[in-house]
Amino acid sequence: MHAPLARPAGRALTVALPLLLAGACATARPASAPIASSRLGIAKATGTVAPGRVQLEAGYSRGHQDGRTRELFGETLVRVGVGPRTEGRIGLSSYQRTVTPAATVTGLGDASVSVKHRLRDAAHGLPAVAVLLGTTVPTGAEKVSAGELQPEGALMTEWRLPAGFRALGTASFRDAVAAGDRYGLTTLAAGARRSLGDHVTGQLEYAQVRSTRAGAADAHHLRAGAMLRITPTLQLDAWAGRATTRGVHEHLFGLGFARRW
Repeated sequence: MHAPLARPAGRALTVALPLLLAGACATARPASAPIASSRLGIAKATGTVAPGRVQLEAGYSRGHQDGRTRELFGETLVRVGVGPRTEGRIGLSSYQRTVTPAATVTGLGDASVSVKHRLRDAAHGLPAVAVLLGTTVPTGAEKVSAGELQPEGALMTEWRLPAGFRALGTASFRDAVAAGDRYGLTTLAAGARRSLGDHVTGQLEYAQVRSTRAGAADAHHLRAGAMLRITPTLQLDAWAGRATTRGVHEHLFGLGFARRW
């Protein structure tokens, strides 16, 4: 039903990605900090990719609840530094597989485009602050795609604390669509992150997802994750958690990597 919209949206993404990469190649490459991805949790850090750098993040995740199993293959995000505090982001379609006792639904999900800008760094007891604006793009399969654009925005904060701890806070809103029904989706997340040596970082977090869709209930997420830096430009990650809605638990985990050029 939404294929006419999906085709031009897909062509636009095909054009946008090479343009972002070309812009990065044309930008001078300053020395940058060791790699850090945005895969670890729902509560995100405020960092952006340095100008002229390209970072690829990808992975796999799985969730199981009673007789339903959901899997995502790909979770690919391309981050391109386009300014000292700004990055362009393109999320490529992931292959989704949902299995229930009644049916199995598979197909590519929607892609996304966004811009993240770091407003300030942490200093004098005040947090670092970043904002993100973007939208999903209906490029996915008919049974998986939302079928329409889903604009979204997020505010991220990050405090430096004693003993190597960092406190993270994220608030986001998506103008979501499901089965032609448009509704609001608000996510509030808070986490604690700590470096466990030179190469390992751990994070614990809690997030609440609220929906304005009729009949929907809040979802409560608890997660723990870790990142292992193999080299200054290569990182592995893993996380596990639980999402609870109306007393029913969904157990989740994910694995992934990030590579920067």
